[in-house]
Amino acid sequence: MPRPIWSGAISFGLVTIPIKVVPATENHSISFRLVHLEDMGRVRCRKVCELDGKQLSDDEIVKGYEVAKDTLIPVTDEDLADMPLPTATGRSR
Repeated sequence: MPRPIWSGAISFGLVTIPIKVVPATENHSISFRLVHLEDMGRVRCRKVCELDGKQLSDDEIVKGYEVAKDTLIPVTDEDLADMPLPTATGRSR
C-alpha cells in the first residue's frame, strides 16, 4: 500500500470523514491496435493521394479550402495567423 502524501478529515456537523491522498504510480489505461481478424496482421493508416496513388509524408500535406466543387486553394499556417478574429475587435455581432 502506498504511503499517503497527506491525511486529514472533512467534518459535517457530527459526521467526520477521514481523507488520505496517495500518489498515483501506475498507468491502468489500456490501448488497442487495429488488426486484421483473419491473420492478426497489424493494420496501418497511410496517407495516400487520391490522384496519383502515392504515399505522402506529413511535410507534403497542407490544409485546403474548397471554394467551389473541385476547386481547392491551399491555406498555410501563416494565412491563418494573419486572419482577423471577430473576437479581437471587442465587438459582438
